Amino acid sequence: MRGLWERVSGKRSRRMQRQIEQLTHQVHALEAFSHGSRATYMGNNRVLVKAVMAGRNFGFMVEADDRLIAPWFIITGQFEPVLTNYFIRVLKPGDHCIDAGCNFGFYTGLMGRLCPQGQVVGIEADGRVADLARDNLAINNVQENSRIVHAAICDSRDPVTLYRRIGRPGNTSMTDPGTALTDLMGEPAVEPFTVTGVRIDDLAAEMGGRVDHMKIDVEGAEPLAFAGARRTIADNPQLRIVMEWSPDQIRTAGFDLSAFLGDLAGMGLKPFDIVGTELAPLSFADLPNVPPRPGIVLTRG
Repeated sequence: MRGLWERVSGKRSRRMQRQIEQLTHQVHALEAFSHGSRATYMGNNRVLVKAVMAGRNFGFMVEADDRLIAPWFIITGQFEPVLTNYFIRVLKPGDHCIDAGCNFGFYTGLMGRLCPQGQVVGIEADGRVADLARDNLAINNVQENSRIVHAAICDSRDPVTLYRRIGRPGNTSMTDPGTALTDLMGEPAVEPFTVTGVRIDDLAAEMGGRVDHMKIDVEGAEPLAFAGARRTIADNPQLRIVMEWSPDQIRTAGFDLSAFLGDLAGMGLKPFDIVGTELAPLSFADLPNVPPRPGIVLTRG
């Protein structure tokens, strides 16, 4: 009887061990191949967030008092997953990339890791956030092929006055929202600051003139960004541009939306929506009626 009990107990023990091993394997696979997050407060208003993308571990510091981007990023390790997955699909090791309006450097770091033989430039107008982006490139060990430029993407090198949203640095723009909005959101009044302008064409020239991918998210100043990128767009037929689509921001910044879309069409660009893993054609005529998107794709093809 004792021998029988030992055999039964042994079988249960081995079965349990196999279940534990299987569960451990599943947990490791989840960590390695899916989005995920772990966060640690580092002091000095910074939180270090772990994000897992394309089977790789990334680390990014965000400001602890950022109420726009940081909360969900800290909880999930995800930032604009549709665009993130798009770039994971299309970036190649030797690509040259420009991240215009890079904020804390999420896409700049992603591009740097996925394009190790290429060149990557991120541009951020807010000096404090630009410092954060620079440190994030160091965390992800991409300083050799990636860099941060502290400037405002524009159509000239003239100084630009912008308005910093306290607690929402991703909404800093060339438009003063007024106290009615900041009071409604429970924010302090905006802080105006002046920063040097820079043209995408000048940055592309420093990269040998070749640009394969460009992300533009400049809170309504997109017409200025494209006006300063005409040569880059003309000289790079392979270029894919991801532009935040927010027609109200463009209008609020004082630009004629129809004229801007006409300029894009005149550059030979065609718009596409990102739907799952596919690009769905759009038309410039219909774009004013398309709801805001984190990004639409513009190509010469």
